[in-house]
Amino acid sequence: MSKKTNLGRRHFLKASVFGLFSAGVATKGGWARTKESTCADSKETKDKSQPKIKAFRILGRTGFKVSDLAIGSVYDEGLYGTMLDAGFNYIDTAESYPRHHGIIAKAIKGRDRKSIFITTKMEVKKDPSKEDFLKRARRALEELDTEYIDCMMMHCPEKAEILKTEGFHAAMQQLKSEGRLRHVGVSNHGSFWYKDPEEPMEKVLLAAADDGRFDVFLMAYNFLQEDQAERVLEVCKEKKIGTALMKSTPAHKYYGLKSRVEQLEKEKKEIHPLYKEGLVRFKGWLDRAEKFIKKYDLKSPEEIREASIRFVLDNPNVSTVCCSLKNYDELEQILPLSGSKLSDWDK
Repeated sequence: MSKKTNLGRRHFLKASVFGLFSAGVATKGGWARTKESTCADSKETKDKSQPKIKAFRILGRTGFKVSDLAIGSVYDEGLYGTMLDAGFNYIDTAESYPRHHGIIAKAIKGRDRKSIFITTKMEVKKDPSKEDFLKRARRALEELDTEYIDCMMMHCPEKAEILKTEGFHAAMQQLKSEGRLRHVGVSNHGSFWYKDPEEPMEKVLLAAADDGRFDVFLMAYNFLQEDQAERVLEVCKEKKIGTALMKSTPAHKYYGLKSRVEQLEKEKKEIHPLYKEGLVRFKGWLDRAEKFIKKYDLKSPEEIREASIRFVLDNPNVSTVCCSLKNYDELEQILPLSGSKLSDWDK
């Protein structure tokens, strides 16, 4: 862990630790109260000092009350636990994310499983048989070390016809009957990916909404891609489909990929062609965002990211926004955005 990350972690946890010392003193057996402190004082101090998620929204027809900010790509186990402690309760992952299921398994161990909504994803591969999907789903259950998965998503189908893959739906139905799965969903990056999709996100997700078997959508939505996404979000509201967002910070995506490519160049490692293509595409989005950035006098990637998240949170048809964080400094920046609303000037 870098020095900056350590400082961020200490700063983030400082309030809650200080709250504990103000409420009592450490003893070998645990925390002992001072004569001046009371149980009520301790609870009040802790509640005021520890940063928390401030808003929760209903995830469509699942009925689950999700935190308005969700856990996306987070690989630091300590950071993962801190986010859960802060009230993040929607987890996004996928079978294709290296080691991610195992990190989640450790983070949720010993916690109230019913208070957490776990979503993972599977691609429709060359063998779309029911048996293959069942095998992969059971592996995911084992890796996550959980009795059930809240939502299994079809991972980024590029064409609407893939949504009807019967092997996938037959497997999901069996898992539901076994009590190993609660809901089914679908994800789509839209044009905010390393390459152009075969069909527009709007076409695929509206077809999924018409299909009726998908309860939750994980979709791209940001201030550069309003038109397609807002139409989908309206339909989701009508059909009570839960909505989780990704790619909500298009400018930040460019800075992250640029940093990754520069690191690979520094280490003299091979750079995947998709990274190179993606960097050009993401730079194009950043250029499109320049007018917005200059208009609101945003001076850093952090400010741009914050404004981007506030923008999508202001949409009442959004259930939750997935946040991919690397360290405690980023958590310090993102967590205060929970429950935030845009003022007239912001709009």
